[in-house]
Amino acid sequence: MTHKSYLTQLPGQKNRPYVPKGSDNGMPKETFFNLEEAKQEKVMRSTISEFLKQGFEKGNIGDIAKNAGVAKGSMYQYFENKKELFIYSVQWAMDLLMEKYSKYLVAPSKELDMFDYLLQTSRTIIIQMREEKELVIFIQDVFLGKHRGPMDESMEYMVKATEKHLMDFIRRGKENGQIRKDIDDKVLCLFVMAVSYKFKEYIMNRARSSGEDIMDEPFEAYEADIKSMLELLKHGMIEK
Repeated sequence: MTHKSYLTQLPGQKNRPYVPKGSDNGMPKETFFNLEEAKQEKVMRSTISEFLKQGFEKGNIGDIAKNAGVAKGSMYQYFENKKELFIYSVQWAMDLLMEKYSKYLVAPSKELDMFDYLLQTSRTIIIQMREEKELVIFIQDVFLGKHRGPMDESMEYMVKATEKHLMDFIRRGKENGQIRKDIDDKVLCLFVMAVSYKFKEYIMNRARSSGEDIMDEPFEAYEADIKSMLELLKHGMIEK
């Protein structure tokens, strides 16, 4: 898969990754993008598998290269260092998941209740995402702060990608008449992101505390919680 950043690119930056604020690197190097798409994907999946198993600090570039079928020296022709490789692996995983599954989270037509639709599609998304279980768990680990590596840069990209998708969802919801128009888009986005952030943290940690991963549990294990959260987003905390 050729990298196509989910975030808007500047002119002349087509198919190049978003560079986090404060980064000194235009990662990856041009030599990486000169690889065939299949080889790029092999390198990234090998990278994510290594970081998922060993973490950032113990992750070994030599092992990544071996599993990807490239020379260790070639990895340094693609990426400046392990930090750069880790940050890009987060971006690559996020973009792939967004590209494959964001189609299930578009604002529905006026005929469908948005929140009922979100509940229905949540089940579909979770089932579909199991085919990319390794990438999903890797992103979960980054989200929960499991890696002691470049967390600020990684989280910045994750937040920006989520924010962009949510802003598009809010705009479409307003156009369809299902989201109130008297509140600024950015305020709505901030509210939903804050709520969803803590909700995701809650269900992920609950699954991990029971020795499971959220991707291994049936949807019914947290369906009631999702319903409650959507009900709060729709009607608030005021007694009916």
